[in-house]
Amino acid sequence: MNRFWLLIFGLPFVAAATIDLKDEPLDWPGTYHFEAVRMSISAGNVQDYSVWKTNHSSRVDYNKGAVKSIIVDENAKYRYGVSYEIHPETDDGEDAIFKCNVMLGSEDNIFDLKIILPETDNFEYVGPDSQTVENTIKFVAEDSDLETKTIKTIWATYDEKNNNWHPVRYEVKNYNELLGLLEKHEIWDYFNFNTGFDKSAFDVSQYDCDDENVEEHTLQSETVTKFLMFMDPENDKHVDHVFNSFKNKFVRNYADNNEHETRRNIFRKNMRLITETNRQKLGYTLGVTQFADRTPEEMQRHKGLRTRPEGKVGNIPFPYPEHKIRDIAEDLPSEYDLRILGYVSKVKNQEDCGSCWTFGTTAAAEGALARINGGRLLSLSNQAILDCAWPYGGSGCEGGSDNAAYDWMMKFGLPTEEEYGSYTNADGICNIKNMSTIYPIRGWTDVTPLNVEALKVAAVNHGPLSVSIDATDKFSLYTGGIFYDTTCTTKRLNHEMALVGYGERDGDTYWIIKNSWGPDWGVEGYLLISSRNNNCGIATEPTYVVY
Repeated sequence: MNRFWLLIFGLPFVAAATIDLKDEPLDWPGTYHFEAVRMSISAGNVQDYSVWKTNHSSRVDYNKGAVKSIIVDENAKYRYGVSYEIHPETDDGEDAIFKCNVMLGSEDNIFDLKIILPETDNFEYVGPDSQTVENTIKFVAEDSDLETKTIKTIWATYDEKNNNWHPVRYEVKNYNELLGLLEKHEIWDYFNFNTGFDKSAFDVSQYDCDDENVEEHTLQSETVTKFLMFMDPENDKHVDHVFNSFKNKFVRNYADNNEHETRRNIFRKNMRLITETNRQKLGYTLGVTQFADRTPEEMQRHKGLRTRPEGKVGNIPFPYPEHKIRDIAEDLPSEYDLRILGYVSKVKNQEDCGSCWTFGTTAAAEGALARINGGRLLSLSNQAILDCAWPYGGSGCEGGSDNAAYDWMMKFGLPTEEEYGSYTNADGICNIKNMSTIYPIRGWTDVTPLNVEALKVAAVNHGPLSVSIDATDKFSLYTGGIFYDTTCTTKRLNHEMALVGYGERDGDTYWIIKNSWGPDWGVEGYLLISSRNNNCGIATEPTYVVY
């Protein structure tokens, strides 16, 4: 926290000692340049900004200038204004170059300049408060209804020479009155605020944004409706446009206006997460997925993994001594993909049934069976596990553990999907005794945990593997790249999937993971996740099936 307080100590200001500041309305100059740091205490992330604004142009740089947003309002050349999004990309020679994206305004889409500074309506003068910078004045605005209470605080200094206010700090707290919780807490620190700067900051030609090098987008482009390029989560028109596109794509029909507003608020929150994450250029992207309007409680129905009983382990030991694993791994290929070998069935969708524990384990069983079946891949019925594994610790759509599925497979075996029936997204009556052909397993093996080489050895010789993960909000919005989430844990595992291969990029090993959220999620239903630091617990409890 101290770092962010120190950022503003050097802020220039002119103290007002000769006028009564109570009579000076809080308002910002029309032209300014400043730098800022926004710290979301509730979400645990930090973002830096550099901002330039005049009455006709605005520019915001994110992530130390890596991503730039420049807007020019209506003029002789662009009747409804124009917006540029400029970000670095790597060319074939692996050199970073700026990619210039442009969207022209229209009668229905007139671009508003990005202000960044908080609106000052309804703020009341409190008085001097120099806890941040000497001679700072404090203003407060409060708003509340039956469910929420919002307290906004602005600290500012007054420039008597130019008769305007300069922001120092802005804090917003949103309370859930029903639950008594602080749901949102953000602090913005502003520094180096001034009203004079070189207007060449708005010259897009320095980033090769001429007519030949730009990529033009429209409001209907996927870059806009899915990846939110040019969209501002704080702009109601932008939120409504993307939300309407989302509702049409995923056929959302809400019960009433109250539910619609609740879903829209969740959607806006996820828009913020998407834009903030993508601007950081972390090597992966988030986007608007089918889960962008779901509550945390609803998302649990799209997972379903339960913790194994304490002391429960596989009945067949991992056959590779730990001291020999590294030597064995040295002879393995740098990339390996079981999909190419035909050991992986198509991506399926568990929908809103907490049955992930049946999908990950069934994928492991399908691959193991193909290995001893001349490479013949059969689609086995995870619905049978869902219906029948109750005596072994499964609870149908309410969730289960990998060992519950495995123990049931050892006793009864898996039938094919063709004979037992397709997945129904619901608990059903167990029909295993009427199956003509079943494939019982001999057991299952726990792979040496927290060991990248051990997972590679297991994947090549025994995969696919069933793996567990802490699936976070970011995970649900994943759309591509090598995922590495600093907000997840390695122990709070809530989702089961299948590891079907691995690869390398820039010396970093990543795992290829088959999910059970349908082919429209992620990369055609798959996740690429970094092996570094056991991210999200992917190497905490890997297993495979033995026939």
